[in-house]
Amino acid sequence: MPVFPLPKAVPVLVVSRCCAALLTLALLASTGCKKPDSLSNAESARHTFRMNLGTEPPDLDPAKTDDLTSFSVLLPLFKGLTQFDAEMHPSPAIAESWERSGDGLRYVFHLRKNARWSDGKPVTADDFLFAWQRALSPATGAPYVFFLYELKNGKAFYEGRLKDFSQVGVHAVDAHTLSVELERPTPFFLDLAASPVMLPLRRDVVTNYGDKFTEASHMLSNGAYQMAQWTHEEKIVLTPNPYFYESAPAKRPQVKAIEMYMINDANTSVVMYENGGLDFIETTTSIPSFDVRRLRKSPDCRTSVLHRISYFGFNVEKPPFNNPKVRQAFAYALDRSYYPRLMQSGQKPMTSWVTPGLVGYNPQRGIAYDPQKAKKLLAEAGYPEGKGFPTVHLSFQTQYDIQKEAEIAQYLWKKNLNVDVRLDNMEWKVLLSKLDEDPPQIFRLGWFVDYPDADSFMNVFLSGSGNNHTQWKNQRYDQWVQKAVITLNPVQRQKLYNQAQQLLLETETAIIPVYASEKTYLVKPRIQGLSINALNLPNFDELRVLD
Repeated sequence: MPVFPLPKAVPVLVVSRCCAALLTLALLASTGCKKPDSLSNAESARHTFRMNLGTEPPDLDPAKTDDLTSFSVLLPLFKGLTQFDAEMHPSPAIAESWERSGDGLRYVFHLRKNARWSDGKPVTADDFLFAWQRALSPATGAPYVFFLYELKNGKAFYEGRLKDFSQVGVHAVDAHTLSVELERPTPFFLDLAASPVMLPLRRDVVTNYGDKFTEASHMLSNGAYQMAQWTHEEKIVLTPNPYFYESAPAKRPQVKAIEMYMINDANTSVVMYENGGLDFIETTTSIPSFDVRRLRKSPDCRTSVLHRISYFGFNVEKPPFNNPKVRQAFAYALDRSYYPRLMQSGQKPMTSWVTPGLVGYNPQRGIAYDPQKAKKLLAEAGYPEGKGFPTVHLSFQTQYDIQKEAEIAQYLWKKNLNVDVRLDNMEWKVLLSKLDEDPPQIFRLGWFVDYPDADSFMNVFLSGSGNNHTQWKNQRYDQWVQKAVITLNPVQRQKLYNQAQQLLLETETAIIPVYASEKTYLVKPRIQGLSINALNLPNFDELRVLD
């Protein structure tokens, strides 16, 4: 059983880049993996941007997507009504303009007449109408369907209380005009309009190909790129969409292709970058934490602040975590200071479930480290000094950094509670499936906000949220969070979020926030026009490769 004690000085294993490169090629050969073309054919790299996704995207159906890997692929392929600008404000995308009523309940969106799909056909209001109705169908299984609850009668239609979709608050006035009526004033509705679940889809393509419409041979896109290839578990290739609505060269991608590899070993990614096989690596998928300090000295290095929190979640219906005192004990036993000291890649210890800079952040909320209180609570739960406590399982995605996060927690829970925690690592797809079908006793996940508002953190654990894998449901929490959504006074809004966080993190302890993140990434000098926002999403629209 691996443990992770904190030494006085953290030793760093230094391996020469030459040796690492040989080890990487040996690994690729021994596992039967093909070497990426960009390693074996230098000419193929010309005018091509090469990056690492870290894993196979679980699903590229915009309605069913709920992970960062899939979002990163969908973003260059699709445009919604709006998109985020550099300051994280919603700006025009397929909708070139809009009007909002004085009470905030009605929007009229005017679509670009030159917006086209990658087969040349126009993007119309009916494409949004079809996609939103499809997402609101329970059979689709859209995890972000609750975004569409903001539409008048949207939730009633989803729950089957309303059968006629024409009574839902979205209508195609004509081919280029979309009228939207909301259930309640929603200050961040234009932010939601940029999300994957609200992207348009072509009815004929989805009808003809069913679940296979996301394959490269069938997918149609309306963004800056189109999908040219999807070799599963290996690579996705995107090429510029010749029908993209932006006509000015400065607003269009100036690349031959984007190659997205699926390399789940961060060490391999670093070696590939340093040997010219990748143009971009970053800490989410491609840089191991132990190497961040060295790579930050590179002239290629950049950093950005993220609205992201890593956390441990409990299945509150599975013993022994059906007892809140056990969950509280695990929270008090976690010394978050280990994470920045051992991982050294920009971790910011967090007890709050909202990041700094957003209304709702409160460093006093949550459970801080207190090993004596942890022992006391575990004893009150019937397990004095850990005696009689069953072996429990912590599930997480197969990735070097996440493995280290799990090992730190495993060590601290053994050290402070004398309990045994088994580590179960699995591929991202497998973990997502397990979370949907039978959530583990404990699981490690990270959450990036979908829009720059505390609601994007807080609504994760609403009773009806598709992203709430804890099985925890609380009506008071739901009421406070839903009231905060329509509260414009920031002081009152903060008070509501304080109450909701106290319930989620302290009284009930359904989750344990661990740390917020700062993103570190490296970009080759030949790459221009790449940007990454606080949602950790890259923008490739103006990408240029200087070859």
